[in-house]
Amino acid sequence: MNGALLGAGAVKLFIGIGLGGLGVFLTWKLLTRVLSRGDGPPLEDNAAVGILHATALLSLGILVRQVLSALFDTIDLFMLRGEFLKTLPRVLLLGGLHIGLALGLGATLLLLGVFLFNRLTPGIDEVAAVRAGKIGPALVLGAILVTLALLAAPGLEALLTGLIPLPALPEGVGVTAS
Repeated sequence: MNGALLGAGAVKLFIGIGLGGLGVFLTWKLLTRVLSRGDGPPLEDNAAVGILHATALLSLGILVRQVLSALFDTIDLFMLRGEFLKTLPRVLLLGGLHIGLALGLGATLLLLGVFLFNRLTPGIDEVAAVRAGKIGPALVLGAILVTLALLAAPGLEALLTGLIPLPALPEGVGVTAS
């Protein structure tokens, strides 16, 4: 078994687990802060809040997965070039910055999406309805978050791609026959 391949796989696994944990923590804290204002059942007893939390986590995962894919591609390319161990600290530092920005921008984008949708529906306060435990508005807001994430993920990746130094492809890789 190739040691570099095993090392690259381990690095990707730990990055994925770390990113997942950080994303879950940040999203949970942000949504809890937004939804804990106002009256209604306690958050832990509110199914509508649970639905919105779940869809927000899914949405953030969709957003950050695109960015994580770029980092993993960079690791693979450095491994193909035989520069995996030499460049690993730099790639991890820039990748951490890249992912941190993706989490921050992704969470901000999702929060902005909820805020804008709430403003676009005058006379209906979906966030207040979710706080009150109403399932329908939670499902609608959740669908809005997932759709927003699906549409914005490629743009977020393109915006942040400049932070990771993607190397030139090795000779013969990525070349298609005419």
